[in-house]
Amino acid sequence: MDCGAGGRRPALALFFIHGYKAYGIDISDSQICRARKFATKHDIKLRISKADMRRIPFVDEAFGCVFSWNSSIHLTKEDTKTAICEMLRVLKAGGLLYVNFLWNSGVDMNLGEERGPGEFWKENNIVHSCFVEDETDRFFENYNVLYRQKRESTRKRKTSTQTVAYLDYIVKK
Repeated sequence: MDCGAGGRRPALALFFIHGYKAYGIDISDSQICRARKFATKHDIKLRISKADMRRIPFVDEAFGCVFSWNSSIHLTKEDTKTAICEMLRVLKAGGLLYVNFLWNSGVDMNLGEERGPGEFWKENNIVHSCFVEDETDRFFENYNVLYRQKRESTRKRKTSTQTVAYLDYIVKK
C-alpha cells in the first residue's frame, strides 16, 4: 500500500514490477493522472484510487507493507499523527511501515511562512511540517523501529540550491 501513490514516476510501479499485488491512494487528481500516464506508457497495472491517508479506505490489517515517502510531509502535524495511526491500522501484524518526515535540523529549507510550530505554508495553501527528533519517535513508541536515519539532501534548482533534511523510518508492527 502506497500513501501518496501518484506522480510522474510512481513508486508503486516498482512494487508491481517485483510481483507484489500493490495498491495506492492519492488525494490529488492531477498526481493520479500522472501515475496512470506512466502506467499506460510502461504497460503496468497500477491500482491507485483517490483517497486521503488520514482516512485510508481499507480494512484493518489489510497490508503487509505500507509505504509513504515525501507524502505526509504535506500535512499539518496533527494530520500527520492521524495519517500514521491510519497507516499502522491497515498494516498487518509483523508488517513493515516505510515513512519519512521533514526534520527541523537547523538547515534553511525555505519552506514558507511559519504559521504554527514547525508548520510552514507556501502559496496555494501547501503545508510542509518539520519535526524535531523526539516528536516523530513518539509515533512509534509501541512498535519496533528497525531503521531510523537522519538525512540531508541537496537539490540544485535553476537559480539556487536547496538543502532539505529528513528523518527516515522502517517500523515493524
